[in-house]
Amino acid sequence: MSKPAVAGRGRARVPAAKIKSFLHHLAQTGSVSLAAARAEIRRSTLYLMRQSDEAFAERWDQALDMGVERLQDTAMNRAMHGSPRPVWRNGKKVGTVQHYDNRLLQFLLRAHRPDTYGDKSRPTLPPLPFDLAKRLAAARPRAEAYDAEKRRREEEEAKAERARAEALKTDRAEDESQDP
Repeated sequence: MSKPAVAGRGRARVPAAKIKSFLHHLAQTGSVSLAAARAEIRRSTLYLMRQSDEAFAERWDQALDMGVERLQDTAMNRAMHGSPRPVWRNGKKVGTVQHYDNRLLQFLLRAHRPDTYGDKSRPTLPPLPFDLAKRLAAARPRAEAYDAEKRRREEEEAKAERARAEALKTDRAEDESQDP
């Protein structure tokens, strides 16, 4: 078994009981923030431990998976069996009704049966090679026009530079002919 925590500069080791508590609450809730608060450990300390201790990181992942599975089971139960909602009349609770969350049910069906309940407007696998070839073919004229414009500008700049150099040469020649 690994050490309970890595003690960095200015940090004390986290007791094994607190780490066990954190992992227990993480498995129960699926929430790192809530589990850290219940175990009374700072989240930053836990994330540092996770980075430096592979065994702890593996236990963290296992606990988180259990927590997420628990959340999924709870969501499935609420979608299928509903949850009681109070009924109020004249400011007094007079009973309850079973409320079924249809949006939750749709979400779960979409997640578990994407072929049947998923978004039909999006293709499952886009035809990348054909689409890429079409896009490259459409981009070729734009790239050629860009290259031609770039060559034209470079030629104009070179021509202007030659003209400046020629004008400078002519000015120097005139200055030399005027000097005695």
